[in-house]
Amino acid sequence: MQGPVVPPGGPDRRIRFKAGVACIAVSFLVYPAYVAIPFLSLSSTTKLTITLIASILSWGTFCAGSYLSGRDGYEWLKRRLRR
Repeated sequence: MQGPVVPPGGPDRRIRFKAGVACIAVSFLVYPAYVAIPFLSLSSTTKLTITLIASILSWGTFCAGSYLSGRDGYEWLKRRLRR
């Protein structure tokens, strides 16, 4: 006797989708930091470095989220942005 039949991509697909959407959402949390960076009492070079690191972190997380969520994530995000 076999266990329950799981459709192709079943639970793993759903977990990847949720993780991808979470990564996309987290990637947008970096943007408020851009407003605060100029007011830090650091050198201009350090501020630039922090800005570049934040940008790379944000885009890297967004790309990873896009990869994980796949086409479903893209369609979900497109619907949300059109509101």
